[in-house]
Amino acid sequence: MDLANARFGFHATAYLWLTVNPGSLRATGAALSRHPETTFAAAVTGSENLLVTVACRTMNDLYAYVADTVGALPAVTQVDVVPVLHRLKQAGTRLHNGRLAPA
Repeated sequence: MDLANARFGFHATAYLWLTVNPGSLRATGAALSRHPETTFAAAVTGSENLLVTVACRTMNDLYAYVADTVGALPAVTQVDVVPVLHRLKQAGTRLHNGRLAPA
């Protein structure tokens, strides 16, 4: 299901590219998938081997989530945060002025 996150008060969305010890990849991905901030999680190839998308209410909440929650996971050795500044389309759904637009 597609949501216009800002309409629900979530103004800080981001992609997190994590480097995780390979032996802990499954457990770390499962742990992150249970967090309410997580909207998607997948193991991927490369040195950053776990992709997680998150939605937080504010940038301060995003910072706290990354620093305090993700950073506390023992197998996570690095996190690159890519904030979403403006979204035009998601999963085939078009957005107009922050609202879902008709097809």
